[in-house]
Amino acid sequence: MTIEKSAATNEPEDNGIEQTSEAAVTPEQNLDENTPDAPLSGEHDMAQDDDPKTTAPLARNSFVKVAEVAKTRPIITKPTEPLLDDEPAMQAGIRCHVGARRERNEDSCFSFVSEVGGHFKMQPFGLFIVADGMGGHADGHLASKIASRTAAHHIIDRLYLPLLEDNERVMQTPIQEVLETAVQRANRAVYEYDPEMDSGTTLTIALILGRRLHVAHVGDSRLYMYANDKLEPITIDHSLVQRLQDVGQLTAEEATFYRYGHILLRAVGQSEEVEVDTYMRLLPKSGILMLCSDGVSGFISDAEIAEILKQDASVNTIADGIFSAAMSVGGFDNITAVVIEFKL
Repeated sequence: MTIEKSAATNEPEDNGIEQTSEAAVTPEQNLDENTPDAPLSGEHDMAQDDDPKTTAPLARNSFVKVAEVAKTRPIITKPTEPLLDDEPAMQAGIRCHVGARRERNEDSCFSFVSEVGGHFKMQPFGLFIVADGMGGHADGHLASKIASRTAAHHIIDRLYLPLLEDNERVMQTPIQEVLETAVQRANRAVYEYDPEMDSGTTLTIALILGRRLHVAHVGDSRLYMYANDKLEPITIDHSLVQRLQDVGQLTAEEATFYRYGHILLRAVGQSEEVEVDTYMRLLPKSGILMLCSDGVSGFISDAEIAEILKQDASVNTIADGIFSAAMSVGGFDNITAVVIEFKL
């Protein structure tokens, strides 16, 4: 509701002397010798000498009205709100497809992006997981589902829910420790699910909290980052072909056609415990992350992935482009890509 104030006028006092408000006088209302209505200074002095009770009236200025001063409303300043483009944002697009040659999709993935508005805002939070059940094993699809969902449940329970509750315990446990524990729990869940189950799975986890990227990784699914016109693999494959490259027995070109490229040296669910790689790094202001199974990275070169990720398009369009590229070379494996665009 807006309340308008009207100009106030002082009633004359009983002694007959005209009252003026000093507060209403502004510098623009100073007397001017050229103003016809203004008395000369000598006349003003004489008037005071003749009658000390008489106060000379204010000179009128044709350009300023005293009443207007009372009508002027104060300027109200409001706190500057950040522009929409300045707000942290994350968007994710997912493609998880059986491909052209397999009968069953043994990949699993998970994506969770939290957006909390209001005065008490939270840090940007995004959790993304890809698991690829080991091909040739009877229960790869079960292993990838169990591992991805067990890990997601643990991380959300230990990190995200305490954030919602403003619980200080979320800051007491190192995030890398939470992620590693999530992988170990996933490993035990797969290993103990069925003693007769012959399976295992890769597991790659990317957590964005604020401007920090936290990663836990087992197997040969991959995490890439595209930023500043450069594609960078974040994870290292735990595979035989990668080990041979590391020791110089295979070149990158030879590794592409290596017949035992599918053999893993580490996988979730193969033993009671598993060795986990963990990473932490500060993210740039903007960029794109992509988690994918080897149905993508095993058939599309890094150069082609970079060309797709650099497009000025939505995350869903980019994910479609990754899927189409994998299908165009035969779609020999299950195809999973989780594409995340971030502005932090």
